[in-house]
Amino acid sequence: MANPIIKIKRGSGTPVSLQVGEVAFDTTNKSFFIGTAEGVLPIGGEHTFAKKTFVSDAVQAEADLRSAADSTLTTNLNNEISRATAAEGVIAAGLAQEILDRAAAVSAEAALRVSGDSALDAKILTEKGRVDAILSASQADKDSFAEIVSLINSVDATNDQAFAGYVTSNNAALAQEVSDRQSGDSTLDGKITTEKNRIDALTTRVSAAEQDILDEVADRQSAISGEQTARANAVAALEAADETLQDNIDAEQLSRSTADTSLSNRITALEGASADSRLSAVEADVADHELRISAMESVIDGGSY
Repeated sequence: MANPIIKIKRGSGTPVSLQVGEVAFDTTNKSFFIGTAEGVLPIGGEHTFAKKTFVSDAVQAEADLRSAADSTLTTNLNNEISRATAAEGVIAAGLAQEILDRAAAVSAEAALRVSGDSALDAKILTEKGRVDAILSASQADKDSFAEIVSLINSVDATNDQAFAGYVTSNNAALAQEVSDRQSGDSTLDGKITTEKNRIDALTTRVSAAEQDILDEVADRQSAISGEQTARANAVAALEAADETLQDNIDAEQLSRSTADTSLSNRITALEGASADSRLSAVEADVADHELRISAMESVIDGGSY
């Protein structure tokens, strides 16, 4: 009988389904599949088990990506620290200038109050001198203001109305000056309180900005740590896959070596046997193969999927 060409089911890509034990070949990706009770299972080929070179390239590519990501992350972190440091410097300079301005304003207001008080004291001393002069001119020993007024009225009736008007005006001016000073002090206290509140608010903003910077640095450090851990895990997984692949290669080499040894032993045994015995064995093998081929002829071509 003719020697048939046995073809298994073949197609492009992973087959959708296979019968249990049925084998298929992906001609595009050069991969073998077998049908199981759980579905289609890849069992061999270029795209089923990763080559060592592929794993090495993947590890190197992953390392390059992680290195680039670390460089970018470090640059971004340094830029953020520089920006935050500059912003903090601006805030600190503004706060220092604001404190200087407020101190100058308080000092100027205090100087005005001292000057006003000095002027008022001078006026009071002047008026006191005039009153003392009037009292010194009196011939009577008087011990009350009413008596002094009566004395003045008796001594100088012409000017008593003018003097009374002056005293009244002076008292009003003194009361106004006291009121002005009290109002000025109240205003100054209000301004000082307002500036203190502004300084407190600015201090709060500076503290918040500093905390934001610390939080940002902590977040960046955490991201770098997470990225390093992920990269280490990925490299470890790839190295484990590489070791598994190497173990599979070693096992395959051992299996091939064992098969080669067995085949060599069979060849040696056949070479040591007589020609008739070898011929009989070959004929038996041929007959067996013909029986198996005849049984398979009805399904010799697996078709396509």
